[in-house]
Amino acid sequence: MEGRRPRRAAVVGLAGQALPAGDLARPRFRDPTRRPAGHAGRQRDRRALCAGWALPLARQRDRRRNALRGAIHRRQHRCARPMSFRRWTMRLRALGAPLAALIVFPALLVWLAQRPGLEQLDMHFYDRALPLAAQSPSPEILIIAIDESSLAALGKWPWPRETHAKLLDRLADAGAKSVMLDLLLMEPSDDAVHDERLAQAMGRLPVCLPLQANRTPSIPRVAPDEFLSPLPMFRERASGVGHAELVLDADGIARSLFMRLGPPDNARPYIGLLMAGRVPPSSRSQGVTDGAGWRYADRLLIPYAGPRGSYRTVPYVNVLRGELPREFLRDRIVLVGSTTAGLGDQVVAPLAGHAQLLAGVEVHANAIDQLMHRRSIRVPGWLESYFWIALPLWLAAWLFWRFEGAGLTRLVGVALGSVLVSVAALYWLRWWLAPATPVVGLLALYLIWNWGRQRSQLRYLQQRAELLQALPAGAFELPPADWRQPRHALPSNRVLDCAISRMVGLQVLAESTIQAMPVGVLLCDSQGLVVGSNAAARELLGVANCSEAATRQLQHLPDLLRSMRRQSNTLAHTDGASPAWIGQVHSEYATKDERHFQLLIAPVIPGAAPAPSGYIVALADLTSERRAQQQRELWHRFLSHDLRNPQASILALIDLEELDAGASPLTSAIRREALRTLQLAEEFLDVSHAWTGKYRFAPAHLGALLLDARDQVSAYASRRQAELVLRMAEEDEEIELSVDAALLTRAVVNLLNNAIRHSPPGSGVQLCLAADEREVAIAVIDQGTGMSEQTLQQLLSGTNEASVGQPSGEQGIRSHGLGFEFVRTVVARHGGTIDGIAAPDAGSTFWMLLPRQV
Repeated sequence: MEGRRPRRAAVVGLAGQALPAGDLARPRFRDPTRRPAGHAGRQRDRRALCAGWALPLARQRDRRRNALRGAIHRRQHRCARPMSFRRWTMRLRALGAPLAALIVFPALLVWLAQRPGLEQLDMHFYDRALPLAAQSPSPEILIIAIDESSLAALGKWPWPRETHAKLLDRLADAGAKSVMLDLLLMEPSDDAVHDERLAQAMGRLPVCLPLQANRTPSIPRVAPDEFLSPLPMFRERASGVGHAELVLDADGIARSLFMRLGPPDNARPYIGLLMAGRVPPSSRSQGVTDGAGWRYADRLLIPYAGPRGSYRTVPYVNVLRGELPREFLRDRIVLVGSTTAGLGDQVVAPLAGHAQLLAGVEVHANAIDQLMHRRSIRVPGWLESYFWIALPLWLAAWLFWRFEGAGLTRLVGVALGSVLVSVAALYWLRWWLAPATPVVGLLALYLIWNWGRQRSQLRYLQQRAELLQALPAGAFELPPADWRQPRHALPSNRVLDCAISRMVGLQVLAESTIQAMPVGVLLCDSQGLVVGSNAAARELLGVANCSEAATRQLQHLPDLLRSMRRQSNTLAHTDGASPAWIGQVHSEYATKDERHFQLLIAPVIPGAAPAPSGYIVALADLTSERRAQQQRELWHRFLSHDLRNPQASILALIDLEELDAGASPLTSAIRREALRTLQLAEEFLDVSHAWTGKYRFAPAHLGALLLDARDQVSAYASRRQAELVLRMAEEDEEIELSVDAALLTRAVVNLLNNAIRHSPPGSGVQLCLAADEREVAIAVIDQGTGMSEQTLQQLLSGTNEASVGQPSGEQGIRSHGLGFEFVRTVVARHGGTIDGIAAPDAGSTFWMLLPRQV
């Protein structure tokens, strides 16, 4: 055992105290004041541990304790070494899995964003935010609608193609800029003259014709050309042909168009590009491909200008009959199409945040207006989408790692920030950054982070529970109760349940012990509010009939004690810095039924907390001691009275004898001893009153008090031929303190009498007063015989006082130190201190320090 390495670790006890590691190796039931040494002591410990259940439990706890302490020691040893390259590598490996997940997870979300679930969620938010990017309808665009009124005037559909030729002539004569005929001209009419007439009219102004897609999305491509084109005579006269396909999303809403659409080797441009005078985009973008092999490239999100009728619309028949002035049609981009249900395209569009039906020609009007004024809403590519999704995830992960707690609040903040950035980008930059995918990713990240945190918390609780279970049982700890756990309880739960059971047992033991204590105990929080008490405290405070719950509703401790009589001017104190409410509590009080108690305050500091969380206040019952003191004081008075009466009679007889026969050495000696006995009786009474008397504290001016003391000893100073000088500043004369003026004056008089008594004739005695913000000093300085340092310390401490007196003074009276004991007691009861300096044949200086606020 002598060569074993000493243990330096410490274990935190259940009461927040640090137990030395050596205590873990020895039983706690042994008397700490008597430690058996050697082999015999170990044998006694072993026999004691073998009693009943203690041996297996102690062995099990020792194994757990050694394993945990070894792990803690290895961890501390690792932390103490400087971080090497290997340790950096190990740390990067530990962080490798989370970092890899933060890199791969955004890529997975980018892929999921193109799947129906997340894509529809993003589009739903896009519909609500679309009004922020809505465009104003261009006045250049005019829709000539094949509506109900035109059908009623011109007959059923289809109309002769000569009718369309007359319309084009009207537009050419009026100076229209360009025309899009949203009509199917793939087959010849019954009258070839009408076809030729329409072809000639198309040559008078720029006309764009649509292509009709002829394919089934679910059937693979089988034909070389799956677009149905207009007749060659129309295609040759048209300024351009392009597709006019309205592609719907999975929820059936038309939100976008594709600038190139068709088979991979024969993709056709959108007809709106030709109408807007834009060059079709290059074929760099591959787009997406459907089941039939068709490619959809260069998606264009449409910022709809508003509901149906947002663009200027006129009936077909009105233009055909020339009812509109030519100036109205000049320089217009004209779109001719059907707006009647069942005759042309009718799609659902996200208008004003709600889905509404809109004619296909109006959809093309919105797209052409957007292309003309280059107000396209840009959709980010794969790389931009990756960083758009990854940045909020990385920010949230950093916040989770950097700050503890309030993870949900930070998650909501990052999610709202992503939504606001998306809205701002759509409004100012016309970028559509889909917010649903980052928000879903943030939610998934929070769930993963919360799961990991809960797992680490459970692991931490298990480790702390094992550490608690490794602590050996105390001398007053009851054995664990025999209780059963659930059948499917995990090992970690069993350890935690055992630790909780042990803590509950300790709490019950501490609670019952405090309740059964004969000394009153109060538990106060850091603000001085009473939060707990035992039966003895409630009985002492006069609330014995109240329950503990009602006692907790008591008021502030200084307010509770304010109704009681203060018995001491000394403040209660505790170790370290005390809160303000302790400065309002005195050390001793008396209740209305004359029960005295003393307050002893101790802080409660849990673990390594920087400040106490509360205070334990013990109410020591001093009733019997104070009653004994009162009886002793009464006995002292009787004794002093019996001492003074015979001495007074002796002095009267001596006076009669000296009147008849004159003074003699014998009568002088008898007078001296009688006066000495009377002086001792008076000092005895003073000291007894200072010990046990009731002090009457009241505000008093110290200047007047010192003047009174000087006047009382002035006659004695004259007889001793001593010069008495009072020194104090003018501002100090009005200092006011709460004191017992009579007793404090008597104390100052005793100091002055001692100084005069021990000073040679012709010397001076000074009485001085000085003060600062905290204390007041009263000093007495003489030029007498002085004393040695040892004698001074004995006098100040109250030990061996009978040897202090020296034969001197008037009529040979000797001092036995009772007067100084009176001074020391009075100063202490006022919450002050007394000190002094002296040297043989160099005089003495004594001063009293009294607090200004008590």
